[in-house]
Amino acid sequence: MFESQAPFGSPLTPGVVVPNPTASFVTLPIPVKLTAVVDLSDPAPSALVDTNAPELTGDWRGYRQRGPATSVKGPTGEAPIQEFGEQLFALCPNVQGVLTLSARLPYCWILAVFTQRLKAGTDYVRYDIQDSSGNSRTIQIP
Repeated sequence: MFESQAPFGSPLTPGVVVPNPTASFVTLPIPVKLTAVVDLSDPAPSALVDTNAPELTGDWRGYRQRGPATSVKGPTGEAPIQEFGEQLFALCPNVQGVLTLSARLPYCWILAVFTQRLKAGTDYVRYDIQDSSGNSRTIQIP
């Protein structure tokens, strides 16, 4: 939830977390089965591809927000982690996801999934939803 800025405050300070008043979020348990994940949560594999924790968790939002109309003009464009993900997707056709460090919670990981790479019958992302009429259905990718 902190990755999407659903709550405000610090998870490290009990009682200081408050919900975001301008948006509503839903948490779903999502079973995931992948067969090819790059694990960048460990410094050894990260060093093999010449990346590190500050690059993976750094100021990636600021790259899109800075520019000619702001007092800080650069850097702009794609953040290093975005470029890394695009290159990984382009150069490693079997990779289905990336396990990396959370930008918001220093003791947690996040999993980014390339859903286009999931193979029917062996890999999936699955979750259940309920529509406004109360009907439940299971969504599975692929």
